[in-house]
Amino acid sequence: MKVLIYGRRAVASALRMTLPLALLIGLATPAMPAPAPAPAPTLLRASLIVKNAADSIRFYEQLGFRIELDQSNARRPEGNPFPLNTPSTAVRLVILGSSTGDGGRIGLVEFSAPIPTDNRANTRRTGLGDVVLVFDVANAEAVHQIFLKSGADVLEPPQVYVSSRTAPDGSPLQGRVFHVRDPDGYLIELLEAPKSVAITLDRARGDSPSPAAHK
Repeated sequence: MKVLIYGRRAVASALRMTLPLALLIGLATPAMPAPAPAPAPTLLRASLIVKNAADSIRFYEQLGFRIELDQSNARRPEGNPFPLNTPSTAVRLVILGSSTGDGGRIGLVEFSAPIPTDNRANTRRTGLGDVVLVFDVANAEAVHQIFLKSGADVLEPPQVYVSSRTAPDGSPLQGRVFHVRDPDGYLIELLEAPKSVAITLDRARGDSPSPAAHK
């Protein structure tokens, strides 16, 4: 039986021949990949504090929204982190979603017992801290008529605006926009996307868009 005794230099030489470079540097394990960054926050919904959720539901149903969640709970104002200006002891949360499944959701939050006070000095004018909800509508005039018949607070008839973009043939694009206030005074903008002027004129006459309007 032979016993082989190696010196330090011989051992180091043998390690260099058999071990990867990453293990030679302090005999460390390979570095682990950096963790993936956390996903960016996403907006779940825009929530409105309302006086009467039932009135608000009827209003937004005219825009095709439907109830996805409706729940009521008791509330303990003591130590509650939500900065409400009144010690309300009950809350109702209603989440509305578009019937088409497109776009965002609206939250309606009704506090009661007691009802919160209104922080807005003038609900007829819009300024800093106010909210404007913008809805994309296919036909501003038709939606305008729906709100008029329901007795909503319509601020003006649909107004024509000219887009900064143009059609492929260089012709101007026109859209329509008008505003209404919901039962709690929140400003709602109804925006019809700009279309070819030919389509707009055809619809104003009650005609179907001409084939040329789509070219």
